[in-house]
Amino acid sequence: MKYRIAAAVISIALILGLGVGEQIIVAKTMDEMLARLDSFIVETDEVYDYDEIKATGEWWAKRHKLLELFLPHNQILEISITYGELTGAVGAEDFDSAQALLTRIRMTCQEFKTVYSVRIGNII
Repeated sequence: MKYRIAAAVISIALILGLGVGEQIIVAKTMDEMLARLDSFIVETDEVYDYDEIKATGEWWAKRHKLLELFLPHNQILEISITYGELTGAVGAEDFDSAQALLTRIRMTCQEFKTVYSVRIGNII
């Protein structure tokens, strides 16, 4: 009987610990991505810093692999594809399209934080 209770307590603690860890990783990743997105525009010229965009793309590729453990692959892939379009638009100096793509990525990241957080609407 003691072993069953101990196994149940350990299982519950493990599930809760993994859940909390998932929340922290998703929130921190999306917060950092949003901060990086905000740093792309150089205010004096109102152009995009292409080197920063490339560096963030490399960073996102690494985080993408980690996030696949917690989040649906199709939704993460949407950010990666849109980010590739953003890189291409900035490289071609199509800043109007780049602004639209940047806004889409930003909104998707904000929605990830909302949808995958612990809140009453997600529990019910």
